[in-house]
Amino acid sequence: MRLAVAIVCLVVVVWGVPMVAGARVAHASDETEVFTGSEEVAGGGATRTPTLSYWRVRATLTVHASARPARVGMLLPLSDGRQDILMRRVIAPGWRFEETQTGPDLRAQWTAAAPAEGTIVYDLGVRISERSEAIPSTPLASVPAPPSGDEMLAPGELIQSADPAVIEMARGIVGKAKHYDEVVWSLFQYVAAFLPPPNPPGPQDAMTVLTARRGNSLGRARALVALLRAAGVHARLVGGLKLENAAQKRATSSWVEAWTGSAWAPLDPVGNHFGVLPDTYLALYRDDLPLITHTAGLGLSYGFTIRQTTRRAVEEGTREEPSAEADTATEHAAGTAGVQTHAAYVAAPVASVVLIADQSVPAAATDRILGEARAASIDCVLLTARFDSRYFRERYLERLVATNLPLIRKANLVLVATADSAGVLALLGLAERGVRLPDSRIIVAGNMSRPASLMLGSLLYTLLRPGEVALVRTASDVLPLWEMARANLIDGAPLAEEAQRWSIDALVLGDAGAPLPRWRRPLLHAWARIVKSGVPLPALTLILILPVIASIVVVARVVVGVQTFGMFGPVIVSLAFITTGLWWGTLTFVVIVGLGVLLRAALQHLRLQAMARLAILIALVSAVMGGLTYFGAIMGIGPLLHLSVFPMLIMANVIESFAASQAEMGTRQAFRLTLNTLLLSMACYVIVDRAGLQSLVLAYPEVLLATVVVNVVVGKWRGVRLLEYRRFLRAHQADS
Repeated sequence: MRLAVAIVCLVVVVWGVPMVAGARVAHASDETEVFTGSEEVAGGGATRTPTLSYWRVRATLTVHASARPARVGMLLPLSDGRQDILMRRVIAPGWRFEETQTGPDLRAQWTAAAPAEGTIVYDLGVRISERSEAIPSTPLASVPAPPSGDEMLAPGELIQSADPAVIEMARGIVGKAKHYDEVVWSLFQYVAAFLPPPNPPGPQDAMTVLTARRGNSLGRARALVALLRAAGVHARLVGGLKLENAAQKRATSSWVEAWTGSAWAPLDPVGNHFGVLPDTYLALYRDDLPLITHTAGLGLSYGFTIRQTTRRAVEEGTREEPSAEADTATEHAAGTAGVQTHAAYVAAPVASVVLIADQSVPAAATDRILGEARAASIDCVLLTARFDSRYFRERYLERLVATNLPLIRKANLVLVATADSAGVLALLGLAERGVRLPDSRIIVAGNMSRPASLMLGSLLYTLLRPGEVALVRTASDVLPLWEMARANLIDGAPLAEEAQRWSIDALVLGDAGAPLPRWRRPLLHAWARIVKSGVPLPALTLILILPVIASIVVVARVVVGVQTFGMFGPVIVSLAFITTGLWWGTLTFVVIVGLGVLLRAALQHLRLQAMARLAILIALVSAVMGGLTYFGAIMGIGPLLHLSVFPMLIMANVIESFAASQAEMGTRQAFRLTLNTLLLSMACYVIVDRAGLQSLVLAYPEVLLATVVVNVVVGKWRGVRLLEYRRFLRAHQADS
């Protein structure tokens, strides 16, 4: 059931110097920083909501007109496991927009040369679950530091954890306690007993609050962080919103997170939550940072509207009421680390463009694209990111397209620039949802052969029914593609003519475009039926490419004479490289096999049976791959998040094969076989990836029959292997 309660909160007018409690100018510069966190909630007084809830939160910033360049920045929430940001939508006519992520924080920034008075809206849908973290009872000295190191122990300007008085106070509170849970609980209880601040509240730095034993949520959070750090506990401040149903909300709230050795445990001394947060807490940022920064002297007021809603309304991005602003909305996937978002909006757009690129776009090119879009009264959104693996690129781009569905439906032109056919496959994911784009033109760039381009482009045109589809068969920079698209939108120039003007080899499909040969149309209809049935083509491609890789391995072993650990080892490891990328896949192989060989040598002393040894090796490989996945999650390395179970089993078998070869033929021969297996897997990956075979098997699945013929011919090979010629040549030279 929907709860339609609108909360108008936190309207603050700032003219160079903040005018509300909890706001301050940190230093004299060309920017004003607004700190919040003065909301008070009596411990235990808030009504508990269900353990899982869905919310729509809208931040509204009203900016006064300015005759000089203006900049507005705001910290925004990210998904962290407890909260999942399912939808973001930006409305900012006349402003250039971009997002950058630094560590655990996401900052949005809007810039304008001379903005008129207007409103910036940042709307998001969020799912929050109540979550608790166990507070360990281990000795404090044994708790390891967080991935960021000892940064969360360092003092700050407003968190004076290194002050001798704070250190002495922490020691007095902790007493003889040595265990982590005892230390954290005693400091938490001490700060939780503080009283609310007087009116006016006065400074809210840690030292002042600890001295007065009074403070708002921001002040008490700083005080608790200072005490925890002084006692040797890694801790950080969190700023966010409490999503209670309140008539008026004057400010955001602050609480604390303490590192337990494996996770960050929440501590809220104001709400009296120890190790747990209800599903009404939305974290906006970590560390002691200003929520909003803006050009000094710029008139600004801001506020939050919060509405509890339903799962369907948030996850599907549906709007509960019509909005005239929806045409200028930008929606994108949550948790998109490394993705840069740039946007330009106009008050009365004549067209809307979405550009997605898996390449780094220079700042000058970005400025030119957004400037030309604004001058031509075009709403333009540019999403850029880099991906190491084709498979990861395909999966991520498909998710990005799906989460931008409301915007893409309204776009007059969708441009996707990738290194290969991943852009086409991502757009084909729209057909699984029954989406059609009759009022749009689609431009996709990426390295593809002409047969693959013709088949995939025809499939895209058949399923989405856009006005035109232009496939650029080489990886191209975004700027010339944008110029071609802009001329088509503004001047109505045909895409084929504009492509020739910019020397772009484009295959244009449409009513007057290049037709697919009649004898290929049954295959086109077959692929269309498969896509409509919900089968993802990238997954099907992996299945179709498997016989090709197997044939390459057969030729290498039978004709060339390369010796490896079996037949399936190189095949499956090659598939692993396709999902992770060559370099990360090679690193994973070397780490797992290297550690496995060392463990296998250690197990020899136990004299275990082969089955037991193999089971232990599988356990080791599982632990290592789990660790690599965790490392990828911490460092934001996407390819490490898609490690497969099949390469894991094969690598465990490679380890056992290494040991068997070592016992039979010696260590040198075992290392040679391991190296051959790795090099052949790398060669298979390069051949499949560089030759564009993944796209080709979709255009010509009869290639699979060709592999059968190749294997029949190679299977009858009775000649000397190529590598044996070298051995015989050496023997001949020795005899002569």
